[in-house]
Amino acid sequence: MIDVFGASSSKYLVSKASGLDVLAILPGRIGFIPHDSIVVGGLHPPRGGLGVVMRVDRLRADAAAVKEFALDRIGFLHGSGARASFLVRYAPAGSVAAEADEFFWVWAEALAGQLPVVGCWDVMGESCQEFDPARRRPIGPVFGAADLQSTRGAATLAVAGLAPKACRADLARIEPASAAARKAARAAEQRALDQTLALGPEQMRKWRLAGLENWVGCLNQLLLRPATAPPASQLGRLAALLTDRISRDAVMASVFVDCDDLPRRIAGGGDAGTVFDPWTSAGIDHERAEVALELLEWIGSHLTPRRRGTVYALGAAWHWWSGNGAAAEEWARAGLDCNDCPQLASLILAVTARGIFPAALQGQFA
Repeated sequence: MIDVFGASSSKYLVSKASGLDVLAILPGRIGFIPHDSIVVGGLHPPRGGLGVVMRVDRLRADAAAVKEFALDRIGFLHGSGARASFLVRYAPAGSVAAEADEFFWVWAEALAGQLPVVGCWDVMGESCQEFDPARRRPIGPVFGAADLQSTRGAATLAVAGLAPKACRADLARIEPASAAARKAARAAEQRALDQTLALGPEQMRKWRLAGLENWVGCLNQLLLRPATAPPASQLGRLAALLTDRISRDAVMASVFVDCDDLPRRIAGGGDAGTVFDPWTSAGIDHERAEVALELLEWIGSHLTPRRRGTVYALGAAWHWWSGNGAAAEEWARAGLDCNDCPQLASLILAVTARGIFPAALQGQFA
């Protein structure tokens, strides 16, 4: 399995980052703590920000086949504008030593042929050590978890509020709200849905526009006051809104840049097809998308697990537009396990498997 992550935002910038800074940032960048993996990435001038990052499962395969695969994937970094690269092996405690891990060194050789390797690290269990990729020997001392936590990289993640999940599967885990909150949300959702039963086309258009205003209002409030969950009744009304396909398209467009009136046009009956075409789509507002994903999780926490399909599908789409291949895939898979999952989840799974990303990210994955 391979995960690709798009170029970073300012959250991951550490001026003159050391190797330990990069190691501290990587789990937050990926979203989960890598296990039994090879992670490669690019560094971009002038401040050393992380560019495209890839995580690959460690495999036991023929060296020639692995090298061909590695050269193909490392082309992502070269085409992204990176000027240097790093390589990290994550292995469980007790694994074969890095010096004898041929899979690791095949990747090191392939990477060195494309970009200067400024950091080559082995993370085994709780310890980490830098290696000389040319000589396949460790250099410098062995560091522990406490050393990573004291770096500027760890401070960068803490300030940004980014806490990596324990494993990849946790990326799409939504913890349920209390029983009382779920009951209140369900009642509000049902009342909102009951209102639509007798509505004609014009009244339905107004219902969608009112629901969209509710959604946008929640987003704006969260941007001003992060981590402040809306009331259960409001989340229930938003859940009702997401059951309507046109409203769902309007909500999806609410995180695009330079598209302020697009959600209202869609809610009013406009066509959204060309906007969501991966080859012509607008760029995503990353800060707004992060807040929208948080709001989706709150909505999902007030639904039963089998009724979270639309929540997961929308989340998968936003993760995909953001360049987070792992989260997009996990959210899409979670959506397919639900009873109400729209086709969107299947589409996201298909494009992530083929390595297709939106037009706004194409330069990163050229």
